[in-house]
Amino acid sequence: MEREELRPLLRRKFPPHRTYLLPALHFLQEELGHLPEWALQVVAWHLRTPASVVYGAATSYTELRIQAPAQRLVRICSGLSCWHGGGRELLAELAQALGVAAGEATEDGRVALEETPCAYRCPLAPLAEVDGAWLGRARADQVAALLEE
Repeated sequence: MEREELRPLLRRKFPPHRTYLLPALHFLQEELGHLPEWALQVVAWHLRTPASVVYGAATSYTELRIQAPAQRLVRICSGLSCWHGGGRELLAELAQALGVAAGEATEDGRVALEETPCAYRCPLAPLAEVDGAWLGRARADQVAALLEE
């Protein structure tokens, strides 16, 4: 999608008011896969909202991404139960196996590893999310097997 295509689409879907900031950002992420800078500028223009407010919202919510995503995404819950139930170790094992730090993608862009705030499934700690599917009582070998599929 190009800048010229985005403006008419936003006009049809969202009234030009700041109230629609989060719905517009979620919509754009679904359409584009992430929120590139040019799209944030178009949203700011359309909603008549300062670019700093749009950027602040886009970077405050963990489900919104500024960077283009990797092909596969692994997120480890860092909530208290998960962290103390083995999540910290799980994250370290996966980081070592993938050769990346949390918040980074592999050099080939195939897999990104991230922490995520509490997933609210504490009895299943530690939790891992692989491409949107949650895995309870996760182990590094299970996550690696899912990535190989």
